[in-house]
Amino acid sequence: MTRIIHIDRSDYRRDQIVDAVDALRSGGTVVFPTETVYGLGALASNPEACKKIFIAKGRPSDNPLIVHISSMEQFFSYSDPDDSYPIEGLNKAWPGPLTVVVRKAQGISDVVTAGLPTVAIRMPDDPIAHDLIEMAGPIAAPSANISTRPSITDSRDAIRFLDGRVDVIIDAGPTRFGIESTIIDITKRPAELLRPGSYAIEDLEPVFGPIVYGDVARGLGEAKIAITPGMKYRHYSPSTKLILAETREVFRQILDTVDEDMVVLATEEMVDGHKKAIIIGTDRDLYSVAHNLFSSFIALDDMHVDLALIHPFEERGIGFALMNRIRKASYRTVKSREDFLDLLGSIREKVN
Repeated sequence: MTRIIHIDRSDYRRDQIVDAVDALRSGGTVVFPTETVYGLGALASNPEACKKIFIAKGRPSDNPLIVHISSMEQFFSYSDPDDSYPIEGLNKAWPGPLTVVVRKAQGISDVVTAGLPTVAIRMPDDPIAHDLIEMAGPIAAPSANISTRPSITDSRDAIRFLDGRVDVIIDAGPTRFGIESTIIDITKRPAELLRPGSYAIEDLEPVFGPIVYGDVARGLGEAKIAITPGMKYRHYSPSTKLILAETREVFRQILDTVDEDMVVLATEEMVDGHKKAIIIGTDRDLYSVAHNLFSSFIALDDMHVDLALIHPFEERGIGFALMNRIRKASYRTVKSREDFLDLLGSIREKVN
């Protein structure tokens, strides 16, 4: 049985999460809100409890977890004490949607780090998450979704998909950002972007210096070894085949071919009056798209159609993270209307 703890954020009190703290201390798993997405966590100091995370999600064991902390003291207890760190940058970015990869301290479980010499750490900026960590201890947690499926950004979906799989779910409504934390590897100089997220590179470079990245960070390939979540395996995907138009012009050219068995995912500016569309936000504020992206993928699956079409975003600011998630969620990218029609015919021929 999963215990559901209902919390009204306007009247939140620390004593409301005591049962969640007790569950963690007893070796259980808890789904909890952060400012980015919901996490599915266990105490980072309890390897047997952390194994339950992989079972609940159906997650490969070579995909490491992120250790969530509430203080710099906890950071130093999980990171190699012989290393030097950009403390000024961390103090400016934390608490917030930034995860850093550092060399791990001795005694950190291989279950948490997938046997790697490094550990991913972040300090979430959410009062419930902060109190949960402060009261129970550092929590190892990936996003609270079934492996490969869209991340959970609303507790209603957490209950829908994870009730019966975990010990406790904290029901605290939607998260603020709706897209996961940015991950940078600060064991390297310059720092390397491993996964774009709610902090844009443009936000981080003034305090961490130049940040480099490759195709994996853009969602154009997979790493051979997953140093952090989001680098390996298909991620964030709806069950519906999601087709990405390479450019917005191609998207517009395809729109008139979309039929009753397809859905369009688009900003309000790009919808063009299409009747079967899920509006994912506005181009005037791409953080609105980030907030709605994963919930839109879940809504798409509830429509039970064959295919969906989505347009791209400029890879700057939060648009970088959007394109990482969309590429990893997409079945195929099409470069023209003809390319789309060929793909559509091929897919439907296989179905029939």
